[in-house]
Amino acid sequence: MPNSMRYCQTCRLELDKRGFTRHTLSVVHRKGKLIRAMLERNCITHAEIARRIGLTRERVRQIALQMGFADGRSRHAICRMERPKKEMGEFFVTAQERGFQVEALGNGTRSAYINGKICVQRQACWHDTGRDKYKYTYLSVYRPARRFDICAWKLPDGRFLILPKKLVGFKQTTFNPEESERPGTNSSSHYYRDYIERWSLLGQPRRSK
Repeated sequence: MPNSMRYCQTCRLELDKRGFTRHTLSVVHRKGKLIRAMLERNCITHAEIARRIGLTRERVRQIALQMGFADGRSRHAICRMERPKKEMGEFFVTAQERGFQVEALGNGTRSAYINGKICVQRQACWHDTGRDKYKYTYLSVYRPARRFDICAWKLPDGRFLILPKKLVGFKQTTFNPEESERPGTNSSSHYYRDYIERWSLLGQPRRSK
């Protein structure tokens, strides 16, 4: 009868009165929140959940269906689609936040299509040049080995140096990201300061409606 059904707030399951009593004594109920939290992460397999909770994989599959989650095969397919987005480099994540549509290439960590352009991300690092009183610290950037149209180097302060391929004729070079009063330090800027946060090189954002 409908009025004999009980609802478990923890596991979000509806059971009859007798089944509800057994359920409250089970490991599923005691660890219901943990099981649901893991099921919400599509890249955790039923076998892994079973190992952590101390159940069989088949029992986890049954619980997942009772809780309204997709079957294992569907969860794996969702995981394959979501993984490149989760592993996407900071430049591409920021591009998405700015409204650009990003299509990951490969594992998505270093390269992606943005507005039809092949974009890659690299890391800039500090580099000392000169000696004694002529020793200065610059940012060092390396040319990517892979094919690209736009390269973005993440600077230590979190900004991005964004250069088109035609300006990346070097294997390695240094530049000063800030104006400086010390003699000689500005000469290594290579006008790259103008290309810090130069998002317009990617074209116009295509915000989804």
